[in-house]
Amino acid sequence: MSQSILAGKVAIVTGSSMGIGKAVAAALAQKQVKVVLNGRNLEKLTRTTKELQALGLEVFPIQGDVGIYEDCERLVAQTVAKYGALDILVNNAGLAMTGSIADAPADAFQQVFHTNILGVLYPTKAAIPHLKATKGSVVFSGSIAGFMGIPNYSAYSASKMSLTALVQSLKIELAGTGVHVGINYIGFAENDPKKTYLNEQGEVVAMPVRDQFKKMPVEDVSQYFVTGIEKRKYKQTLSLLGKLTGIMPRFFPRIFEWAMIRTHLREG
Repeated sequence: MSQSILAGKVAIVTGSSMGIGKAVAAALAQKQVKVVLNGRNLEKLTRTTKELQALGLEVFPIQGDVGIYEDCERLVAQTVAKYGALDILVNNAGLAMTGSIADAPADAFQQVFHTNILGVLYPTKAAIPHLKATKGSVVFSGSIAGFMGIPNYSAYSASKMSLTALVQSLKIELAGTGVHVGINYIGFAENDPKKTYLNEQGEVVAMPVRDQFKKMPVEDVSQYFVTGIEKRKYKQTLSLLGKLTGIMPRFFPRIFEWAMIRTHLREG
């Protein structure tokens, strides 16, 4: 078997204590990438590190909050100090929230935007000089919720639409530097049982199980990320449902809006 083109490279995966981030970290490490795991919760980060190391994967934990720029500077600096370079940054940290604009607490919207925008902007900004040096990759976890505003998920949808704008700007700004910029629009993926989100009252609660849609296993999601990095793809939509969700608002906006309103009224 030929050696992976990613072998020996160094990656940071934010939000990698569980779920998609953990799966992406494992998939990269299986390609002989040296992976730095990052998360806010030390207990979860330590548990994930031990689990992946027990599988023979080279991972190293650095605790930090990607919503704090100083933590991101430290995350990048410690990674480069340990491994000598940074080739890949996977921005996976994110926060979901449900609740209408009228009823949800105002500070909950701030939390979502702080995590989903500043929490990817800060590590990216800190990493750019090192990614330029290695002509590396910076990739982002987008969502099909960013294709059109979803009722009762307005904060999450808006933050993911904003992420697209950020990625578009970054791609143009880094043109000619050799840095690869990519975004993966994730549809309905399996939730980690420990995953949390903000409910209508702004409380942190367990993410409910979504049985109404076929969910993509996180291992399949992670393979899209790895392939996107290997082939330096700009944009990927990860499921048939996601592709349809992307097409409908663009080409059939009135039909899509009508369907969303009908669904919203029926659920309300």
